[in-house]
Amino acid sequence: MTGVVRIGRAEGGRLRVITPLDPDGSGGGSAPNVLDSAPGVDVAVLDVAGGHLTWSVLALEAAPAAVLDDVDLAQEWVWAVYGERVALALADTGEAVTEAEPAQAVAEAEAAPALPGLVASARRLAFAHWAARWWPASVIDSIPALDERLLDQDIGDLTEECDLLFAARETTDSHPPVRSYADTHADADSDVDADADADADVTPRATDYALAAGPASATADPEGGLTLARGTGGSDWRRYPPGLVDASERAVSWVVVRADARTTVTVTVVAAPGPPPAHPLLTPRAAVSGTADQLDFGLRLVADSWLGDAPFDTAGAGGPDPCGAGLAVDIYLPGFGTPGPPDDPAAQEAVRARVRDLARSRLARARASGTSAGGSADGPGSLLRAEIAAASDDTDF
Repeated sequence: MTGVVRIGRAEGGRLRVITPLDPDGSGGGSAPNVLDSAPGVDVAVLDVAGGHLTWSVLALEAAPAAVLDDVDLAQEWVWAVYGERVALALADTGEAVTEAEPAQAVAEAEAAPALPGLVASARRLAFAHWAARWWPASVIDSIPALDERLLDQDIGDLTEECDLLFAARETTDSHPPVRSYADTHADADSDVDADADADADVTPRATDYALAAGPASATADPEGGLTLARGTGGSDWRRYPPGLVDASERAVSWVVVRADARTTVTVTVVAAPGPPPAHPLLTPRAAVSGTADQLDFGLRLVADSWLGDAPFDTAGAGGPDPCGAGLAVDIYLPGFGTPGPPDDPAAQEAVRARVRDLARSRLARARASGTSAGGSADGPGSLLRAEIAAASDDTDF
């Protein structure tokens, strides 16, 4: 990891920001940081002494970005991660800041880590914490879940290897607090009943799910109704905690049915692999747009899926098709994550697709390598034990 980094100021000079520059002199393409306005599901964040380090898991070979709120504490490891030249340049930016100075005054320096092994362990640790939140476990897409016990062991061992990054900070946590900056804590204020009929001992298979895609013309419903429209899609992973919803772009399906002079929209969401949520209030909701009035209703866990329905007003439905062919469904947990659907759903879907591809490639490499560690310990893509175990024990997928 070598190259030029830019050192700037943010929030009126209170924060220092270290941004790796691309070869063309621009910065940030593969180096997100915790000040970015739009959080991404591909970003791994490591809370370190005096600030945060961030990587995109889609570009782990790149240098991390850093946002520092305590330069003195951060200098305990900056030299090791970025090299002495960057550490000296950072010290120069720590001189007295006046109101007259620009908020983004910058310096540039050549980065060459003094302890490349530490950097490799740090990004593996960040990836392990990222995987605990964002690993795209999916029955539909044949991506097995990671064993939480093995993942915790990976995190514990890597934390010890990265002790220099945390030594200057007092913490009572068993592991340093590491998170995705898209995460917030869940608000337990939910009025959804969680009547869980799921059998946790039965592992679903990908072949059990045959979901219809796209709108359909009116057809007879098996129970005697008339199917007016149906569709499938994915969900924004930032809108709920891990372990609730299958990560596939085909996990969410909806159908509008007319029966007994009543029209109903029913939403079905494939549940995430593994046991159901332990807390009865951890039940997602569905927000359905494309109707005269947006619908919002709770989902209940039945077998391996979240289910819910609501009356659908065809007379007042918005959009070009009053039967509901243009509906959009957003799955979320109240009080958790981002406040609403993303501004650019297509871009978010593309990132999720790349994350799934990353998971598949790592699992394929784990299968090919058997019980080996999947490469040298200092490689940016070195496999975790949890990944190796998942790759060797995914016969149900």
